[in-house]
Amino acid sequence: MDDITIWIIIIAFYAPLHYMLPVLILFITGTESDAVRKTLIRRALIDSTLSMVLAFILIILLVGSGFIGWAMLVMLLSMPLPFIRIIQHCKEITH
Repeated sequence: MDDITIWIIIIAFYAPLHYMLPVLILFITGTESDAVRKTLIRRALIDSTLSMVLAFILIILLVGSGFIGWAMLVMLLSMPLPFIRIIQHCKEITH
């Protein structure tokens, strides 16, 4: 298979998880008003996009250098990054 096809398949499976989990958590557990919830969801989508782009730049560089194990670790560790702002918001609510 072509390298570009492989990367498209990887992104096609990775991106929905990377975007949907934070949005789903905000949608289900949020007790805020609709306006605040929309802002939080928008921020989660921005955080997801930034972390995914940065992760894939690093992953592509690592795979190109032959470090596929490290690339997989970066992919795994980038999944919880969009949750940082969500956790900070939850801490603000409880204080």
